[in-house]
Amino acid sequence: MGRLLLAVFSLSLIFGMSPVMADAPADFQAGNHYQVIEPPQPTRSGDKVEVMEFFWYDCQTCFIIQPALQQWLGRHGGKIVFRRLPAITDERMIFFARAYYAAVALNIQDKVHNPLYVAINSHRRKLDSEQALAIFFKENGVDHQAFTNAFRSNFVAVKVRQARVMSQRYGIQGAPSIAVDGRFRLDSTMVRSAEEFIEVLDYLVRKQRQN
Repeated sequence: MGRLLLAVFSLSLIFGMSPVMADAPADFQAGNHYQVIEPPQPTRSGDKVEVMEFFWYDCQTCFIIQPALQQWLGRHGGKIVFRRLPAITDERMIFFARAYYAAVALNIQDKVHNPLYVAINSHRRKLDSEQALAIFFKENGVDHQAFTNAFRSNFVAVKVRQARVMSQRYGIQGAPSIAVDGRFRLDSTMVRSAEEFIEVLDYLVRKQRQN
């Protein structure tokens, strides 16, 4: 994401632009504020709308958008099915995808998800090596060997391959991106602020509920 747009996202949160969705405008346009996914992708959400976040830990905009997204999920979590998936559009994104799936393998993804963001984007820690990640996981209660086994596991390798395929199928160009019900894709380059990002997301979810 460009520095100017990133600054706008940052300011929108610093000055407390709360994402109030009840009055969100209904005139968002495909091609301007979001993209239509062609062909539509299958979902596993039954009669609920599926919201899939494509993220990357070494992405400051992903980090910035988290508070607004978590606030939105707090209001709508029971009405949707939310899934999280590492975005993989090039080789450099694979490492932190492996970190996420290592956490999944260890069943601590909810515990370390936000701390990983904070460590990388706020504390500027260099967690771009297996050894550095092992230290971080140890700080969060994971034995070094247990982390190593998970990080190098076949489970992680398979999940990373699947995430890469899913990124391609959904037409993901970068992070953060959100797919709504396998039909619409929203990314931060198409909006002006964190507030608008959440407003477009809410608009797309309501649009699908009405169908």
